[in-house]
Amino acid sequence: MIRKGKSEDLYTLMEIVKETVKIMEEEENDQWNETYPNMEIFAADVQNSSLFVMEENGEIIGSITVDRNEPVEYGQISWRYFGPAYTFHRLVVNPFARKNGAASNLIRYAEKVAIENGIPYLRIDTYSLNVKAQRLFTKLGYQKAGEMSFHGKKLPFYCYEKRLEKKR
Repeated sequence: MIRKGKSEDLYTLMEIVKETVKIMEEEENDQWNETYPNMEIFAADVQNSSLFVMEENGEIIGSITVDRNEPVEYGQISWRYFGPAYTFHRLVVNPFARKNGAASNLIRYAEKVAIENGIPYLRIDTYSLNVKAQRLFTKLGYQKAGEMSFHGKKLPFYCYEKRLEKKR
């Protein structure tokens, strides 16, 4: 089940983020660290009604933020489609709940939010060292649109996009 995130979810989400950061560090992927993402960012997502959490058996197993807030750096990308777009951020799944499609289901939920709001188009970025996210995006039909410098990282972030089909 996926639902709107609440303030009471944040401590659990931060624990999931901490475990995810450990795995990223083991994989030499520094996209996330002890300062990003943080409690304040997730609290703002709750305040903006853009945080969605996934529960399984009453336990939070992941989350995704879905909104129209694009980084200014997106302006340098040669997108295939122009006009309004949704994007998702901070996709995270509890390491113990991975390999069961949770991340794919959270992304599909983001796609549903975009379609329900009349904007059948999504953009996303991920760090070039985050090979798992790149594979997932490609598997779900996202196309690479370009690269950008972001968050002061040495290596580029890859940008992806997907035109969504409205369900009939």
